[in-house]
Amino acid sequence: MSNRFKPYATVALIIEHEGKYLVVEEYNDDQDNRLVFGNPCGHIDGKETITDAALREGYEETGCRIELLSLISINDYVKDNETIYRFCFEAKLKEIPESLKAEDPDGEILAVKWYTKEQIYAGKDNWRTRLVGQNFDAYFAGQRYSLELIKSIHP
Repeated sequence: MSNRFKPYATVALIIEHEGKYLVVEEYNDDQDNRLVFGNPCGHIDGKETITDAALREGYEETGCRIELLSLISINDYVKDNETIYRFCFEAKLKEIPESLKAEDPDGEILAVKWYTKEQIYAGKDNWRTRLVGQNFDAYFAGQRYSLELIKSIHP
């Protein structure tokens, strides 16, 4: 019997407010510890639904409670010796704070900032992964799916 394949499952968020988009800045160990930015995102934990993970990661990475609006895309990302399934959501902040600070239990998020579309694409060389571009491309193309597409089955 072979070892069972175990992909990574992750969530990402695109949060817009008044023409700007919430991004997080961090150092990336995979890229010589350089400063990068990307969507608020993270792994789905065991016994956690996809949408619960999105809500949790949204709070941890932005310090704000969020509301999910739609599913933008599902990415099947194969790199090196791993496969990542990424669910990207359109979301909004429930309240807009005067300042943003992550509630990141890992302490990896250095800053939470609002970027314009132009700043996001001008900073392409500093994206955390190429999925940042994939997700924003889908968002700006108007790609949206109902959250009802995701069916969580509980015991």
